[in-house]
Amino acid sequence: MRLTRRLVASFFAISLVAVGTAGVASAHDGGMTPQQMKCMASQYKKDHAKLCKAADKTGGNGKVTLAHPLTYKKNGIIDVKKIDLTGVAGVTKQQAKVAKQLLVSTATTITKWNDPAVATADGFQSIGDGVTGEEHFLHWDWINDSTIFDPNHPESLVYHVDRKTGKKQLEAAMYILPERYTLDKTPKKYTSNLVQYHEHDNLCFNSATATQGPQVRGLTRADGTCGTMFGQQLTKFNPNIQVHVWIRPNECGPFASLLGVGAGQIKSGTQRSCVHMKNRLGL
Repeated sequence: MRLTRRLVASFFAISLVAVGTAGVASAHDGGMTPQQMKCMASQYKKDHAKLCKAADKTGGNGKVTLAHPLTYKKNGIIDVKKIDLTGVAGVTKQQAKVAKQLLVSTATTITKWNDPAVATADGFQSIGDGVTGEEHFLHWDWINDSTIFDPNHPESLVYHVDRKTGKKQLEAAMYILPERYTLDKTPKKYTSNLVQYHEHDNLCFNSATATQGPQVRGLTRADGTCGTMFGQQLTKFNPNIQVHVWIRPNECGPFASLLGVGAGQIKSGTQRSCVHMKNRLGL
């Protein structure tokens, strides 16, 4: 079983890099340069060490530094009584208040899904990306409804996966907004320099079955389309914008998007909250 899991993980990682590296850098990615995106592939970085070192010095390395560091309880969950998001450059007091309310309500609500089995029973379905170290469980019925940023109806839950044991630990909600919102048209109430919106316009999924929802199986080709895997045509879904809200420590901030191959694209002209572990596979 351990060998099989390792082989599956290797195949999945290779498929994400080999199938779609050319399509990773998109017009929507303002946080990382195309060269930085190429350098996320470990073999490419090894073969072009000087080029990648130089690329790290330009763009995509911005980090949102909180004026008041967050604190966490012994169980690893953020201490909601000590959250202060004021003092960040370009963020008004009202924007900081709204962001705090979102962080507090998320941290105090989504823990009812600490157990993935409970989440599954409530309608969440894994997209099969656990081999990346983070596994997303989506509630497909909630994505295009009229509710946004509701911790009682999060469109996705994110679990950290221990690759050695397979144990899953809830670490974030990922709010996916309806199609009417885009990176250029975000909900004004929640938009500020604190919140990192991102989208995925380069992920390819297989079809849902009677027992599981669509599973992510790779990235788009250079022309932006999905290919086939094991004879099945893969599909690219609408790139609804989304926001992670992390209830456990995240070095890139409580609203940061993930990084790495398949990490998602942000608004052109903006920076990711920060760049770390460039060979990481994440959504």
